Amino acid sequence: MRGPLTAEVTQPFMALLLAAGEGSRLGRVPKCLLRVSDQTLLERQITALLTAGASNIVVVTGYFFSPVEAELTRIMDNCGAPLQIVRNPQPEQGQQSSVLLGLAALAEQHSQLPVLIALADQPLIEAADYSSCVHAFDKRPPERTIVYPVVNQQRGNPVILTHLVMRHVLASGMTCRDYIRSHPDKVHHFVTANDHFVFDIDAASDLDRFHALTGMTLSLPCP
Repeated sequence: MRGPLTAEVTQPFMALLLAAGEGSRLGRVPKCLLRVSDQTLLERQITALLTAGASNIVVVTGYFFSPVEAELTRIMDNCGAPLQIVRNPQPEQGQQSSVLLGLAALAEQHSQLPVLIALADQPLIEAADYSSCVHAFDKRPPERTIVYPVVNQQRGNPVILTHLVMRHVLASGMTCRDYIRSHPDKVHHFVTANDHFVFDIDAASDLDRFHALTGMTLSLPCP
């Protein structure tokens, strides 16, 4: 794991943060409410996105919407973060249904800014990581309108789309993932050794891996 970096100055962007999951492999807990250094992953992600230049953030909730939205309200009250909460009424339809709901909410803002799609359960992600992705997006070949990191040939997150691609996804009737797969000519791979982009929390063993990498402990949320 590489050491901390300073966030690069990049263009502003809109952010979509996914926090609707069931956490089934972790015993059905809201992974975004895992705590490290007395902060939830949700708060850490929002702080990192704002520091990296997010002009506004849409957060999609679903399973465990009540405690997750309570935490979002607390975050907004504490720091005045520009958050919009979108609740997925059918989170059992999977992550891609949450992506489409979030993109639709961002499309209503009629912004020309790119869209960064992030996961709330990536505990190693920092502002500098988001900035490096946006910097790679800024430097991409102009015909490539979708950017995501690739670490040791493994696809990572976040994904960044132009505002036009976002609208094409919504008009296509496809999921965002399927749209990207069907348009490989639009994809630019941000090749990097930064393993922050491929580390997320799925099972209890990942909590141990996080502690081994950082020396910090991820605590499960209270029932």
